[in-house]
Amino acid sequence: MNILMYHLVQDLPGPMAVPPGHFREQMELLADGPYTVVTEDDLHTMLDRGVPLPANAVLITFDDGYANTVTTALPVLDRYRLPALMAVCGGYLGAERPRHVPHPVQEMADLDQIQLWAASGRAVAAHSYTHRNLTSLSDRALDWQTAGDHEVLTDLLGRPPRTFAYPYGAYDARVQRAVAARYPLALATDDHHPPDLSHPYALSRIQVDPGWSLHAFRTALDSHTAPAAAQQAARTADALIRTTPEEPRR
Repeated sequence: MNILMYHLVQDLPGPMAVPPGHFREQMELLADGPYTVVTEDDLHTMLDRGVPLPANAVLITFDDGYANTVTTALPVLDRYRLPALMAVCGGYLGAERPRHVPHPVQEMADLDQIQLWAASGRAVAAHSYTHRNLTSLSDRALDWQTAGDHEVLTDLLGRPPRTFAYPYGAYDARVQRAVAARYPLALATDDHHPPDLSHPYALSRIQVDPGWSLHAFRTALDSHTAPAAAQQAARTADALIRTTPEEPRR
């Protein structure tokens, strides 16, 4: 299984924004290629009942809860009939939303947009209440960040979130225990071990690089290794393409 992590789907500089054209090509490949895009439900069914995932399973995830995920990514997902999971912060959805959020852009999805995403049949995960580095918090603040997000999303969406995504990918044993008190699964970021449902509170993900060619994207998916190694394989694949001389024209 591979778990892909996106943030923005937008033409912006930096490592957090995948160009829309690249995203469309990637989703088309996932829809037509030798991959099976699975749902959050599939992961929980595997965890609860031991039902195996399909070969070449891929889970698509989006962090932070950007409006862009709904306005730009969702139509592409609809076009190719692909499921996905969106991790959001409950503190961004109410009237008391923080004035500043630590992200490349400040346009976060509002409640109507999150409900539109959920109404499309796609999953909503928790991402802490206000996107704090959980490892730096007191026990009380950690409990508030994990419990508050759970309560707000349950109240607003009518269904408790079952998956948690660590802000900044930061976790330790104490954070894992706090998350495990309320969520059956937790998503990490880049790591040096493949995602393994026998360790459900540290499911590693491949962060999709904005500069990858489609060949590099496919290479990352086909590497069947830890995310860090998959990303390196993708970079190597693109580097080889750039340095390989073209065959002379006849």
